Amino acid sequence: MDRINLLPSQKLCLTIQEAAVYSMLGENRLRKIIEEDKSLNWVLYVGSWIRIKRPQFEEWISEQNYI
Repeated sequence: MDRINLLPSQKLCLTIQEAAVYSMLGENRLRKIIEEDKSLNWVLYVGSWIRIKRPQFEEWISEQNYI
């Protein structure tokens, strides 16, 4: 399967690293947020991998006053 190189804003799901850069949050902070709240609708578990659903993540970020 060939990989398609897309910008983060074009992807449906992001890795933790991509989401951290995209949102200007630290990777550790993002991992801690995910660990503390298992009900987040923007977290997708693919086996042992964590993927971030970009559209839902963007919406969640826009609703936050403090992270």
